Amino acid sequence: MLKKALIGAAATTAMMVAASTSFAFPDRPVTFVVPFSAGGGTDGVARAFQQEFAKALGGTVIVKNTAGASGTVGAAEAANAKADGYTLGFLPIGPATIQPHIRKLPYSLASWEFVCNVTASPVTFMVKKDAPWNSLADFVAEVKGKPGKYVYGSSGPGTIPHLAMAATAGALGLKMKHMPDKGTANAMKSMAGGVIQAFADTPVVLSRYDVKALATFTAEPIPALSDIPTMKSLGNDLQFSVWRGIFAPKGTPADVIAKLDTACAAGAASDGFKAFAKKTNTDILYMDSAKFEAFAQSEYKKNGTILEKAGLKK
Repeated sequence: MLKKALIGAAATTAMMVAASTSFAFPDRPVTFVVPFSAGGGTDGVARAFQQEFAKALGGTVIVKNTAGASGTVGAAEAANAKADGYTLGFLPIGPATIQPHIRKLPYSLASWEFVCNVTASPVTFMVKKDAPWNSLADFVAEVKGKPGKYVYGSSGPGTIPHLAMAATAGALGLKMKHMPDKGTANAMKSMAGGVIQAFADTPVVLSRYDVKALATFTAEPIPALSDIPTMKSLGNDLQFSVWRGIFAPKGTPADVIAKLDTACAAGAASDGFKAFAKKTNTDILYMDSAKFEAFAQSEYKKNGTILEKAGLKK
């Protein structure tokens, strides 16, 4: 009888400890692992969201940049972290739903608990601000006149900037070289130095570097960039966007995911983040945990089909 009582008491104590531990979350800083270098589009969104997310969570949030291999080094770090909610991946579409199709990785889509989606941003075709081309037609004429001379950059092989630029070169018959970099910030250094002449990324990049947009990869004009033509209006229906969400390692407790998701919703709805989104032409697209999981699964399947048709799937 005493043995049963002791076992029962121990079980009750364990449950109380687990409950109190969960209830106390977070009791130390939470880390957003951003899989690209500081100064890029994903980094900018993460740092703006970090502040509002931390307020809602009632704790401290740190942004850690772990760049390399098209975002997969940072994604792997987050996926293989302890599943306690303190290390999260702040990931864009590429490392989450594109890279697993084209290379062998120490993680897959099954490695995650899906916390929330935060933004979805259109992609623009950009060149250096003082470049002599003021329209896509000007750029195309120059490149076609000197095949093989010009170089487009990307934030890594298989990233959205890479796919968007490769699709543009293919659709317009441009013979250009590709120079992948470790993130947008590094690519912008290459742009400033004249190493690359064209790049594709979200409008947040336009607000942070000396570049200008010649076209947007959207069906309709971007309201804040209404004077910039769409690829579709120029005769090439090329559409690309970058979504960014928060991922936790598989096995993170459901109640912790729920707390993180609640903070996501509050952060996305905050005046501070809305102001950032407006300034940088970033679309806030909050999805709760369940909707984000369904969305990511759908995106993974869609991107697999696209990559297979392009001959890029492993």
